[in-house]
Amino acid sequence: MSAFVDRERDRLVEEWRAICRIPSVSGARDAIAACADWIEARMDGLFDDVRRIDIPDQGPLLVGVLNGTGPGRLLLYTHYDVQPAGDPALWTSDPFGAEVRDGKMYARGACDDKADVTARLAALEAWREARDGAPPPYTVIFLADPAEEIGSPGLAEALEANADLLHADACLWESFLRDEDGRPGIGFGCRGNLQVTLALRTLRADQHTAFASVLRSAPIELMRAVTSLVDADGTIVVDGFRDGALAPTEEQLAAAAAIPLPTAAVSVDGVRPYVTDGDDVGLALRLVFEPSMSIAQMLVGADGVGSVPAQASVTLRFSLVPDQDPERALAAIRAHLERHGFGEVEVTPGRMIWPAASPMDTAFARATIAAAADAFGEPVVYPVLIGAGPGRMVLDHLGAPVISPAGTLRPDGNMHGPDEHGAVEDYLDHVRFSIRVLERLAEEGGPA
Repeated sequence: MSAFVDRERDRLVEEWRAICRIPSVSGARDAIAACADWIEARMDGLFDDVRRIDIPDQGPLLVGVLNGTGPGRLLLYTHYDVQPAGDPALWTSDPFGAEVRDGKMYARGACDDKADVTARLAALEAWREARDGAPPPYTVIFLADPAEEIGSPGLAEALEANADLLHADACLWESFLRDEDGRPGIGFGCRGNLQVTLALRTLRADQHTAFASVLRSAPIELMRAVTSLVDADGTIVVDGFRDGALAPTEEQLAAAAAIPLPTAAVSVDGVRPYVTDGDDVGLALRLVFEPSMSIAQMLVGADGVGSVPAQASVTLRFSLVPDQDPERALAAIRAHLERHGFGEVEVTPGRMIWPAASPMDTAFARATIAAAADAFGEPVVYPVLIGAGPGRMVLDHLGAPVISPAGTLRPDGNMHGPDEHGAVEDYLDHVRFSIRVLERLAEEGGPA
């Protein structure tokens, strides 16, 4: 793996930069199409079958199939859409300029998820070269999603309609991160997501502060509704919210207890960063196994200047653990608000993503952990990936449990923020890992 990367390093980095220069923001159809063309051209010669599966209103799902001699089938999931760049003034350089400074490449989507696209295609090139063109011992399916950043609309239908082509025994999901000290993280399965907007109108229009002592304040009452959903430590206290959640196994509990906390990366001098005063083990277990609620947005008043706002809305994001049902969780929230006197609050559901569980005792798991150790160093194992994604779609429609390995991202990489970046050397390690996991899985006899 090192010989190929050392020989081709300049080309590999330039490929990564080239795809990052394409502004393929979710829904930007021309840029999405241009990025799809770039990826398809890069796929040429690496697969026995390359095709596009159109996802209406989003763009093509790109598929490459490399046929193997054995029964096992490995799916490599990536996506090529990115978040909007936001205010260009907050970036030091062009968000799509892919500028390299001090050994780091700055671009929207640098790590999420274009590093995966190019690193995995490069790995397949290296693996095929090392095998002198001989067919691999198991089939590899490469998948590039055009709309992951907006919840992958249409992906479930595309997977279901093409399950005969895409079914797999295991799925290497988009990459996770490396800790500050360089240790790689490996996440099994993924969390789910429930987005809910609560809205309340109490007055015809915003009113002057002279009436504040007698008029109802929509934002104050709405925040009472929000805070009723959690206790002082941030634990969700909605009856029925956790229904269906899987109890962690002893193996999962042991793995989670060893996860280091990101204290240095998130702390402010003199301020406690965590919701409780628990010890590190308790916090690590909570990080992995406790559902959570966060506020994504709050809007107050019609114009933002009323002293007694007539209306307010707040968008909440609930992170779900396997096997919570988003619809059931939503019903529990509605019932809670009604029961606690907040019946006037309007509840509007948004994006819902089912969580997915993945076993930790498979050949695929062993190969991924061993490959991470080979390329990055001893990994940190997350028995449940703490991020959400459409992994459940892959599990339900293709039968493939998902594992998310370390990639290029570090905690300070500003994913989804201004000056998003990844270190060049970390990216090259990412390519090395991607090669090694293919080799390790072959040593394990494939994913079947």
